[in-house]
Amino acid sequence: MSQSLLQVQGLGISFGGLKAVQNVTLEVKEREIVGLIGPNGAGKTTFFNLVTGIYKPTTGHVAIVGKSTENLKSFEITNECFCARTFQNIRLFRDLTVMENVLVASHKRVDYGLLSVLLHSQKFQTKEMEIRARARKLLSIFKLDGKEDELACNLPYGDQRKLEIVRALSTEPKLLFLDEPAAGMNQQETAELLKLVKFVRDTFQIGILVIEHDMKFIMGVCERIYVLDHGMLIAEGNPEQIRKNPEVIKAYLGEEV
Repeated sequence: MSQSLLQVQGLGISFGGLKAVQNVTLEVKEREIVGLIGPNGAGKTTFFNLVTGIYKPTTGHVAIVGKSTENLKSFEITNECFCARTFQNIRLFRDLTVMENVLVASHKRVDYGLLSVLLHSQKFQTKEMEIRARARKLLSIFKLDGKEDELACNLPYGDQRKLEIVRALSTEPKLLFLDEPAAGMNQQETAELLKLVKFVRDTFQIGILVIEHDMKFIMGVCERIYVLDHGMLIAEGNPEQIRKNPEVIKAYLGEEV
């Protein structure tokens, strides 16, 4: 039986008198791809910021890989709860190369100390070789292996999106949060990304929670979908159930989902 990677109970936050997220409860299990959708301003990115520790919730509880995040800072959640995320607005190290962007994140999991670095010890050299080999493997999966030495800022927009996912995966997460990964991609790039997300889940055996406005992408990649509107959950189910849900259709102003 699949274990729960993310458990959210009654999560909420208020900014002044505005309740941006209210009483949200959801779950992501091992090797599951779950979608979180909703109209603009529904609270999706705010929810991601809550579960990853950027914001502290006003109400509710979050547990990732069975560990409460209540007293953890954002970087501690990433390290101790083995999770990673991408952002709606790309946050690459623009003046570093593609490979350097991946290596920076990869070093979260190193087990050598400063002395090993200074002495260039065998342990240091072996670990660095392993890190670079894994980085090349990830870049190859996303067809970025021929661009290792290019500056991140010089990549096409779609490749920058892919590089951000590669960088997140290089931290070896058990749970991956993707915030609008297909934003700015053309139809062909989006179709390729859909296949890649499934491949990544199957290859690395991780759980994925994804926010996305592209309904074709969401319906094609997710086993379950949660729907937010005005900060509240209004529906949950498989893609077919969500597509036919009257409240979801109303929230999207009659647009086909």
